[in-house]
Amino acid sequence: MKKLVQYLMVLTLGLMATSCYYDELPPEPVIQIPEVVSYSKDIQPLWDQSCIACHKAGATAPNLTTGNSYAALTANSKYVVAGNAANSLLHKALIGQGAPLMPTAGIWSDSKIALVDKWINDGALNN
Repeated sequence: MKKLVQYLMVLTLGLMATSCYYDELPPEPVIQIPEVVSYSKDIQPLWDQSCIACHKAGATAPNLTTGNSYAALTANSKYVVAGNAANSLLHKALIGQGAPLMPTAGIWSDSKIALVDKWINDGALNN
């Protein structure tokens, strides 16, 4: 019985010492930026993946759900200044400078931010 207890203690300590490590998450894949950025095909999926858990009807503004997001972002240039990503609140939030960082889970990859910036700089079209 004593040997069994010793074995279990050694096994437990061994598992604790080797199983509780943290690897770095693999980097996000680089998004290829198309010549013409489509809001529905390129931008809305970003909101769907990272934003609509908080930014939906009845929750935190703006509402980024499909069918609502474009108007919510572009109305009165509150979040998006068409043709000027650097002065857009959306861009500032994505980089965490001049606005709270969004998404709150952490900064996006450079390629995701570049995709949104290209969409804004190209006129923030609803295409």
